[in-house]
Amino acid sequence: MKSGKLGRRMRRMSFQTRSFLLLLGVALAVSLLIGVCSFHLLQGLLYEQIGARALVQARQIAVLPEVVDAVNREDSAQLKRIILPLMQESDASYIVIGDARGRHLMHTDPSISVGSPMQGEDNELPLRQGRSETTLKRGTLGLSWRAKAPVRNRAGQVVGVVSVGYFASRIAYWNQTRFMPVLTVLLWMLMALLWCAWRFSRSIKRQMRNLEPHEIAGLVRQQEAVFESIFEGVIAIDRDGYVTGINRAARDMLNLPPEAALPGQALVALIPDCAFVSPTADQADCKDEICLFGTLQVIASRVGIHAADGLQGWVISFRRQDDINTLSMQLSQIRRYADHLRVVRHEHLNWMSTVSGLLHVKAYDEVMRLVRSQSEVQQQVLDEISMSFGNYHLCGLLIGKYYRAQEMGLSLQFESGCSVDALPEVLSDVEWMSIVGNLLDNAFEASRDNPADDRDIVLYLSDVGEELIIEVADHGCGVDPALAGQLFERGSSSRGGGEHGIGLYLVNSYVQKAGGTITVENNIPRGTIFSVFVPKRRRDDSA
Repeated sequence: MKSGKLGRRMRRMSFQTRSFLLLLGVALAVSLLIGVCSFHLLQGLLYEQIGARALVQARQIAVLPEVVDAVNREDSAQLKRIILPLMQESDASYIVIGDARGRHLMHTDPSISVGSPMQGEDNELPLRQGRSETTLKRGTLGLSWRAKAPVRNRAGQVVGVVSVGYFASRIAYWNQTRFMPVLTVLLWMLMALLWCAWRFSRSIKRQMRNLEPHEIAGLVRQQEAVFESIFEGVIAIDRDGYVTGINRAARDMLNLPPEAALPGQALVALIPDCAFVSPTADQADCKDEICLFGTLQVIASRVGIHAADGLQGWVISFRRQDDINTLSMQLSQIRRYADHLRVVRHEHLNWMSTVSGLLHVKAYDEVMRLVRSQSEVQQQVLDEISMSFGNYHLCGLLIGKYYRAQEMGLSLQFESGCSVDALPEVLSDVEWMSIVGNLLDNAFEASRDNPADDRDIVLYLSDVGEELIIEVADHGCGVDPALAGQLFERGSSSRGGGEHGIGLYLVNSYVQKAGGTITVENNIPRGTIFSVFVPKRRRDDSA
């Protein structure tokens, strides 16, 4: 139960507090482990050094001639006169001299009587085997770390033993004294670790925008759901062009398997030979570009992902051009029908007003002549267009543009030799209508301010030979030299605003798609001639 309550309390804590407590626990555990290891290491080194020091002192005392003579004679008084001055120069806790039977001959502590047995049961090695040793034993005065060396007479016989000892309590005090600097360093290191842990947890929380992990998980799930529900294809890439995210619609349109691990792959490897998907850092955002993703014709947009430290990557969204073409075809037909009906209505209102006036003055012969001439003119135009052009969409477009020109006070003329049996299949009918219609609209706009005697627009259309040729000549304002280099870029227009700057961009996009070329020349004495040359078959098609 207690563990369950503790778990609930931990879950109620903020991420910053939990991460700080975790780092605090780790820092305390590491510091404690380092402290314990350091303490025992220092203690071991201290015991080793003290043992070596005690052993050296014991051996030096054991070979002193006067000490050997006094031990041999068991002269305790003489031993005291020799050892007590040495004791004052030494840092040992005590020095003991014993005879061959393990009895005290001299002890630096006056409370130990001469002749009493030596404690610790560690005299076997020096007295019986004649070897020195260092042991931790409890003697008469307590636990001590002591070294014992045999005393030999001139004949080499062991006649006694010298014991130099250091109390364990004294060694512990020295060890604590040596450990204090290490402990101070550990405490400062622990404080530094705590400060770093607090700053680190605050930094992580700030990078997480003060959100908790479960809130971030919810946002990720929501983002994934939104990402996958978008009808358009969406691909996110980083600054180096590697995929960081792709939705289901993009996979479907690009025929990529849904189970493929695409994030981390270079986008140029998935969509080769397309400069649109490999932008540079200095390129601006773009919208509704006509691109070729492999074999798929799309309309794509690219938006940069910017953060405080600069550009992080791009988001590319795209949709099939066929979907747009279907809507565009329907809209274009409706607009052509509306324009045609409006022009016809306008012309008929003028014509009916004239007829009404002639009938009112009883000029019946004039009415008949006017009706016959009007019918002949309209029939002549219809016959000329229908006989020269074998595509119904193209005929409908040119009839509508013809009456549109009349409404604007312009004259659309067809160059002799116009002949189109069928539009090449390198482009759809909608794209062909867009090319012809936008070129004519551009000529209409350029010529609408011309004087009354110079308002002719000449159209030439021919599919004779290996190419379809489209030429539109006007006597309008011409091309602004400042816009000559960017005439076919999106948004480039001498009129600006609204929908201007899109027509020629679409024309150029469709012509490039079909593998054709477009040229712009000055008309004489003024105006512009747009010429389009589109091969009837794609250049990569086999003969």
